Amino acid sequence: MKMEIKIGMKSVAREIALDVDASFEDLKKKLKQAIEKEELLDLVDKRDSHTLLSGRDIAYVEFSPEQQTRIGFAI
Repeated sequence: MKMEIKIGMKSVAREIALDVDASFEDLKKKLKQAIEKEELLDLVDKRDSHTLLSGRDIAYVEFSPEQQTRIGFAI
């Protein structure tokens, strides 16, 4: 399942936004391990770009399923 995640880092004003192709449970497990063990987290987005984050510096993570763009009018 494709997910959009937003990651806030300590002492950084901007958040990191990524579109990843992974389940909520897989992402949650990877994030929990990186934060608890203060390890480097490697996230791969849908364009196969890697983002490396320090588990020590993650402040928060927001998960949301990727939504399809709708075209048209709703009544």
